[in-house]
Amino acid sequence: MTPRHWLGRPAFLALVIAIQVGIVVTHLAAAPRDRLVGRAVFEPDGYLYGDSAYYAAAADSLWRDRDLDLLNQNFPGRATIAEVLPELEGPLAGEFGLSADGRLTLKQSPVLPAAALPFYAVMGLPGLLVFNLVVMTLLLDGVAQLAGGTLLARLVVLVGFLTTPLHDFVFNFSPDLFLCALLIGSLVAARDRRPLLAGTLAGLAVSSKLYVAVLVLPVPVVVWGAAERARIAAMVRFAAGGLVGLVPGVLFNWWLFGAPWVTGYERQLFVVNGQVGLAGHASRFTEPPLQGLLNILFDPGVGLWPTAPLWFLWPVAAGVLLAPRVVPPGGRSWVVAACLVILLNLALFASYDGWYGGSPRGNRYVFPAVVAAVALIGAAVATGARAWCDGRARSPDSASRAG
Repeated sequence: MTPRHWLGRPAFLALVIAIQVGIVVTHLAAAPRDRLVGRAVFEPDGYLYGDSAYYAAAADSLWRDRDLDLLNQNFPGRATIAEVLPELEGPLAGEFGLSADGRLTLKQSPVLPAAALPFYAVMGLPGLLVFNLVVMTLLLDGVAQLAGGTLLARLVVLVGFLTTPLHDFVFNFSPDLFLCALLIGSLVAARDRRPLLAGTLAGLAVSSKLYVAVLVLPVPVVVWGAAERARIAAMVRFAAGGLVGLVPGVLFNWWLFGAPWVTGYERQLFVVNGQVGLAGHASRFTEPPLQGLLNILFDPGVGLWPTAPLWFLWPVAAGVLLAPRVVPPGGRSWVVAACLVILLNLALFASYDGWYGGSPRGNRYVFPAVVAAVALIGAAVATGARAWCDGRARSPDSASRAG
């Protein structure tokens, strides 16, 4: 049994919530009403800046109109898309998708606004901020569990939270925190021998962002390693859960774009001289991979080195956890999977021309790599400390003092 310590799970959760509330209060202090429900929520330091505003519009459309036609949310008083074509000239059009029946809709997956809908229904726009706090709390709790749930693991998670751009996304409605919470939850469930839940969470993560299909590929490694016996049955349960988790994304695609395999990223709107066209995100993977990787790692504005230097310890942490005679908390399979998540995340976005994530707060596209690294570092610190304490207990000096 793990010994109790002052930073048990309830205390850890309370501390995480308190820190987040403090961050939110700091953001609201200058103009509470305007920053909570006024136009300031859509400004660069607001919680609905950028993509978050369109997710919020989708939540409003689902709640008020029972659809995902975002025309009235973004252009009140206009009856048809033809009326707003002049305003959609240029980059603004690219923020939307075009549905199969020609309506202005969300290019991203609607799974996030659908999940936050109860919060929006009760509290309006602030409900989306509260939902984000819940997601961040679940994410950090999941990372701490993956790292072993020890005192040192939780302390490292707190350090990782406060010294990386993660804390800058507390005051936000973030799809990236949402997918990370699902991904980490899937790894924890797989390690804890709950393959059906692991598959469901992995499927939901893919439903929330299609590219996560690449990042969940290592999860079966954990399912297989944790099962020990009846591995085929565990993999079948994982696959069944994955199919369940994919259902929301498939249904939304079918509803909006006419086919389960068509996403909004393949029907991104552009308008030139009043003419409507469609663009696909696949055409944007044009960055030279090596240059893109160097940008992700060392860009002076949003690179991992200036914004999350702790991240660079993950190879050392992985080496400690995979060393001979070392038994990581939860076994080795999750360590291998976490390393693969990091490498796949970097490889995926190194060739993307928007590798920087489009936010001055930090590169949200590499959050999966960040949280996986924090879990590895937390587990390694706890494992190393335990080995050091065990070594001291077995040392001749300790034995002579005990005698």
